[in-house]
Amino acid sequence: MTRLLLCRIAGVFALLWPVVSVAQTPVDCTRNRDQARWFVRAGPAGEATGMNDRPFGSLAEVERCAPAGATITVLAPAEGAASLDGGIRLKDRQKLLGPAPVGGGKPAARLTNTGGSGDAITLAHGNEVAHLHIDNPAGAAIFGDNVNGTNLHDLLLTRRGTAPPTRLDTSVCRVVKTADAVDMSQSVLRGCTGRQVGGRIKSAIVLLVDDAAGVANVKYSIQRLAIQDNPVHEQPQFLWPVGVYLSAAGRVSALLDLQDSSVENVVRGLIIWASDRSTITAQITNLRLDSLRSDGISPGTGFVCSGRDATFDSGGLNCAKLAPAPVSDARVVLNIDRLRFSDTLRHGQPNDAGVIEPAAYDQGRSTIELHVQRSDITDAAAAGFFTFYITGRPGKDVMDFGCVNPDPAGTAPDPGACRRAGYTSLGQNRIFGNSRNSKSYTPQAEIALQGPGAMMAQGNYFGDIAPADGKGDALGECHIMIWPETSDKELPPVRQIPNARCELYGVPGQPSPTGIDGRFHLASDPRPPKK
Repeated sequence: MTRLLLCRIAGVFALLWPVVSVAQTPVDCTRNRDQARWFVRAGPAGEATGMNDRPFGSLAEVERCAPAGATITVLAPAEGAASLDGGIRLKDRQKLLGPAPVGGGKPAARLTNTGGSGDAITLAHGNEVAHLHIDNPAGAAIFGDNVNGTNLHDLLLTRRGTAPPTRLDTSVCRVVKTADAVDMSQSVLRGCTGRQVGGRIKSAIVLLVDDAAGVANVKYSIQRLAIQDNPVHEQPQFLWPVGVYLSAAGRVSALLDLQDSSVENVVRGLIIWASDRSTITAQITNLRLDSLRSDGISPGTGFVCSGRDATFDSGGLNCAKLAPAPVSDARVVLNIDRLRFSDTLRHGQPNDAGVIEPAAYDQGRSTIELHVQRSDITDAAAAGFFTFYITGRPGKDVMDFGCVNPDPAGTAPDPGACRRAGYTSLGQNRIFGNSRNSKSYTPQAEIALQGPGAMMAQGNYFGDIAPADGKGDALGECHIMIWPETSDKELPPVRQIPNARCELYGVPGQPSPTGIDGRFHLASDPRPPKK
């Protein structure tokens, strides 16, 4: 009885007195004598000061203490320690660096973010991020919204997701409509999908920019980056949808320099999308893409139903709920050198996964310009290259895969005439072995123009397939098709051409494609496989 009474009294006092917090006292940031250099390490922190000999044990601590412009070093983890979790939001001009691996091995310092936004690293202006392994974040490995001067290099980004990646905040997509137009000055478009909605699923690297960046020109540098998603695609919804996703809106101009990098096992390799009056110029050098479910590189402009009214209903597109759509006068320019595409694990989806697929949703307003040279456009499930100008078309497109002489009657090289015509590619692309997993009237199609436009593809190697005589194939005459007006309607080609290697689609409501100039083809493989 006495024991019971004492227990009850103790219980009363437990209710009356506040519970003592077990949370740790915030670290004293002033204990680090060098405020320009900070250190963090996964594992027991001990009496941490943020210095090299007493590193912090969490990203939250180093984020709070390190000022703008500081260098944060992520040390190799303690034995058996998990990745540093929680993510980090960088300040302007900060550097986030791991120790450079010896002998070219993978980075030892590991970060992730399994909660909240799921983003492992959130960028500010002028950040450098290098020598880190970002492993299995719930959202983006690296997220940058309206930042400039980004320098990413020597990074490994991996994912083995058990749930879909988190989505973009809906605040980065707001389409303000009047009765018959979109108020572009009030709208926020940098985070919208092509169908004008927010909440896009995050990719491995997400870069969004518009006029709110505060500068007219922004620059991103990415070098020696490796993105590796799950090679097992039993749950494709858990994959990153894109390796690198760059979207620009407003009147800003963005420059992307992507070098010596690789993307494997995601859905798409790169999406580079411009809307409103923005411009994106990308220099892509020595990029390897392997085992993607869909396209390797997808440049594009605008929004679905742009320039259409609500009565438009054709080709599977109904604009009743999408019109009016934002109107764009955007520009995308890609200079691609030494792209290597393959599908080792055969993830490419039928009639979907091409190497490069430009798309335009505007009605003859924006510009898409591609210059591709010394690249391997091979092994795709769909055509190696195809345009998607079905519900829209660019005002100007330059599809430059090599120019020897732009004169249709020319028989000798004339590089000066090529330059004057706007063609800068050397050619020397390997374009063969595509349409591997597609149902088509041309089972050997390498190139398809769907909708208006022309393609310069001189000086390339189209394989030695038909016939296999050691001399290299000519591209030959293109297969002429009619695009079905409804998605469930298939029309036969105007004329069957056996062993055709290219297709031209006439799209109702759009001008017809002009043609593909594949002259001066190479008789031998410029980069034969090593034996």
